[in-house]
Formats: sequence, structure tokens, C-alpha cells
Amino acid sequence: MIAYEIINYLENYFPLNLQQPWDKCGVQIGDIHQDINKVMISLNADLQSLQLAIDNDCQMLITHHPFFLEKIDNLSFDNHHGKFVQLAIINNIIVYSLHTCLDQGKDGISMNDWLINELDVHDVKCYDDIKVGKQAILNVPCSTSQLVSKIKDKFNLPVKYAGKEKMISSIAICGGSGAEDIEQLAGKVDAYITGDTKHRHAKYAIDHDIVLIDVPHHIEVIMEKKLKELLKNKNIEVLTANINDYYIY
Repeated sequence: MIAYEIINYLENYFPLNLQQPWDKCGVQIGDIHQDINKVMISLNADLQSLQLAIDNDCQMLITHHPFFLEKIDNLSFDNHHGKFVQLAIINNIIVYSLHTCLDQGKDGISMNDWLINELDVHDVKCYDDIKVGKQAILNVPCSTSQLVSKIKDKFNLPVKYAGKEKMISSIAICGGSGAEDIEQLAGKVDAYITGDTKHRHAKYAIDHDIVLIDVPHHIEVIMEKKLKELLKNKNIEVLTANINDYYIY
């Protein structure tokens, strides 16, 4: 396949016009007219994922988080930004990122649709104006501790939470960094699952009787296997990076 054919296919699901104004989705580096027979999918666009793509003879690296989202002052080959660009160009690898296009998605195919449906739910719907966060009803209500254990087991990630032990019927989720959404969800769902929370969010959860469950940003790694499934009928080999979280727990 040609790189732009893969890009066009993915953008049928995740159009670039869905990205947030501050985001940098789309082609990061490379030639969209390049022939592609092997693709690496990774949560992050970093030196580790790029080197993995090189080592596995991939011609394309598809990521969730964009390389150019981080502020870049220069492309000196002595720093990680310059080294990333140098390695991508020398090895003829096109780097393409989806981020908030994939976060929003459409027709029930998005980051938070994937995440919330892992928890055995029904009546999934958006809870916010930008159509990123999702809420739903658990098929089988459970206690706070049971829900926390289920999340740990399902995503194989460490979890911390704030809130009391109670029965949970309704949940909301925003993978990555959605802590501020707790204010619009209090009184609407029993528990909210997100990441990058702070002390004040835990206090708010307790004060407003909503269970706040903090999961690592790395929960978004689910996109690797989901994009691989979307590309399974294309005439390319698709690998997933499966790189560990940046944090050590």
C-alpha cells in the first residue's frame, strides 16, 4: 500500500477536522507517497518506538500522541527531537499521529468507547460538548472496591481512588487527562475513571459523593490493538509496540 492510502483509510474513522485546536494530528514526518508493507503502532512517538519500528523494518510509525505536540526549540541532532527526525528521515519512516481525532472518533469507534466497553456496560453516550468523554450503565452493578479490582485486572494497571464504598451502577471515563470533568459529572454518575488527577480532584470527589478512580495515562495503549484490528484486512503487516509505561510503579 501507499502511505496516503493508509492515512485516508484511518481518516474515514478519525477525520483530522475532529482534532482539538491545540493539537498536532496528522503527518509528523515523511513522504505520504512512500510504499508501505509493514507498520508499527505505538501510543507514543518517541525514540524507543521509532527504534522499534527501525529494528522491525517498518516503513511507517502510527502513534496516538504526536511528535510535534511537545514544544520544540530546535532540531539539533544532539537532543531527542533532532535525533528522532534524523532517524525517521535516514530510515525512510513516515510518522503519523491521530491523538484527539481518535479520542473523539465517530460511530462508536474512539478511545473512550473502546475503554468503557471493556467494563461490560450498556447505554454508552458522550457526556461532554466535545464528544470525547463517555458514560454508561454497568450491566451488573458492583461495589466501589469491586469496580477498582475489575479495572486493575482488565487493564493490568495500578489504580488509586478517592470516595466511599458504595454500589456503582453508572460510570464515566476519559482516558489520559480528564480530571477537570469531574465537576460536570458529580451527581450524574456514581464513578468517574480518568488520569493525571490531583489532590483537589480527590477532595472534590469526596465532597460531592462521586468515586474518582485514577488510572495511568498509559491506559490509552488500548489504541494499539484496536488500530491493528482496523487495519487487519489491509495488505500490510501490522505490529504493536507494547512498550511499558513511562512510570515505574
